[in-house]
Amino acid sequence: MRTIAVVNRKGGSGKTTTAVSVAATLAERGLATLLIDLDPQASSTAWLAAPSDDRGPFEAMVRRGDLGATAVKTRVSGLELVPSSAWLLTAEQTLKGDMSVGVMRAIEGLRSDWDFVIVDCPPSLSYLSVGALMAVREVIIPVEAHAIALSGVSAVVREIGRLQSTLNPVLFDPLIVACRVNRTVHAKLVVAELDRRYGGLLASATIRESIRFAEAEAARLPITEYAPESGACRDYREFADELLERHEEFEASPRHVSRWRRMFTRSSLVAALDRRAV
Repeated sequence: MRTIAVVNRKGGSGKTTTAVSVAATLAERGLATLLIDLDPQASSTAWLAAPSDDRGPFEAMVRRGDLGATAVKTRVSGLELVPSSAWLLTAEQTLKGDMSVGVMRAIEGLRSDWDFVIVDCPPSLSYLSVGALMAVREVIIPVEAHAIALSGVSAVVREIGRLQSTLNPVLFDPLIVACRVNRTVHAKLVVAELDRRYGGLLASATIRESIRFAEAEAARLPITEYAPESGACRDYREFADELLERHEEFEASPRHVSRWRRMFTRSSLVAALDRRAV
């Protein structure tokens, strides 16, 4: 089971669009996929399911319940969703580092019922996001093709590097994908700058700016169902190809699995998290 967090500290980066579209693209290939909406804004939930105020996911993260049992089916065959709710924001503000530990344990405790688990994180390096980054093995960083978005990518890459050296030594380097790419010279320059800065971390596929995504969200369908022949859908299918090929590279050179984190007490984990989450 592959676990992937989709994260950026800046809103409008295409984070939720990427989480929903990648999950749907994997599902259409026959890969059982679970999408966890960890963002209290609940955009993925609103996109794929009815709004929810269910305490189930909150209870699973706080009281060590079965997070997988809170999943609901979507209109897409093979794609299930753990919905978000405002309870997550309340819990994060109250529990802080304890919430990160709860998120980590809930994700790590999932049964291997799915081929992929995709986590849509909040648009910040919050306790919820850090908890997800402690639990997963892979990270996707969507970035808007605009110069102002570059600093947000740098912050996330630095945080991932810190987590790799401390709280999650089995976390692989992130995969950055340029989103909302239009035909302007500015967008081309931003993609070129991403390539200069991050090289092999940048996906070859880019995601074009398209009104189809907004239309798909309004129809409460992923792009694979709403406009399967569109260029926007083709972009995410190409990105999914890269994601699947990347796993073969990981299998060939796996990261060393350290056991030291298991020796941490809950209090020491929380103390470390309180120093990191921003």
